[in-house]
Amino acid sequence: MNLRQFDQNLWLVLDALYQTRSVSGASELLNLSQSAMSHALKRLRVAFDDPLFVRQQGEMKPTKKALMIQPLAQQGVALLNQVASSLDKFDVATSERQFTIATTDFITKLFVYPLIAKLCALRSNIKIKVVDLESELPHCALAINEIDLVLTFNHADDLSADIEHKMLLSGDYRVISRKSHPLISNELSVACYLQASHILISPWGQEYGSLDIELNKINAKRHIAAITPHLMQAVSLVATSDLIATVPTLSISPNDKALVNIYSPPIALPPYRLYMAWHRAFNLDPGLNWLKNMLIEIAAIATQSD
Repeated sequence: MNLRQFDQNLWLVLDALYQTRSVSGASELLNLSQSAMSHALKRLRVAFDDPLFVRQQGEMKPTKKALMIQPLAQQGVALLNQVASSLDKFDVATSERQFTIATTDFITKLFVYPLIAKLCALRSNIKIKVVDLESELPHCALAINEIDLVLTFNHADDLSADIEHKMLLSGDYRVISRKSHPLISNELSVACYLQASHILISPWGQEYGSLDIELNKINAKRHIAAITPHLMQAVSLVATSDLIATVPTLSISPNDKALVNIYSPPIALPPYRLYMAWHRAFNLDPGLNWLKNMLIEIAAIATQSD
């Protein structure tokens, strides 16, 4: 295909079809007539020598070639949108932009709650959407700006050359147990720690954690009696059972301290690190840079209060 002879507006048409899987939906998205959209689709089919989208069960399904083109095509449109948006200054007072953040329940409480409180205080119309973070870093969603930012403990080894990242904070762990736990007195020994039944916080269902890797180094093993994806459930589960949990110190609130006993881990554990990650294509996005600076401020406050 000769790009000099290709109508560059057709990339927007292609992107709209990817988003809506519908000729009528794409025409509404781009504010075109349905006949104009049908004509644009015909031109795309000629340019790519492929049907691109085929109607199946009431939906326009992308062909194999269309799926091959999709990541680069959508990234190209996202880059053009970034160029256009970077020409304008970002004004938190007037912006109605929606930012999408992929993260977990605890990080939502730690970062997104304070962020929303700040926006409410400013009477801003900015919207924050939180989506569940999957076990794999959402490279494609970041590349096409479907997700603006990822907040994570777990994906430092999954960062590619296209993904920028910054550590927001690091910290240590504490062990929590219910009051008057039958195995634990004033201090938590290694023997008691290994004898107790544990809760594993596992956002993606893995049956071991970083703690188990450290235990394996000293030829030790714990009994995991319960697995939950939600760190914010740990205190309630511990307070109402004989199970214990090893959790980030920052996850323990002042109110939690009335419900559970808190101990230093009896074995050496490396600190956890919390990162934010974004696609390098959006380094010049003034809105995203504002969001990152806000999260850096929130991290500084969280670290001071630890």
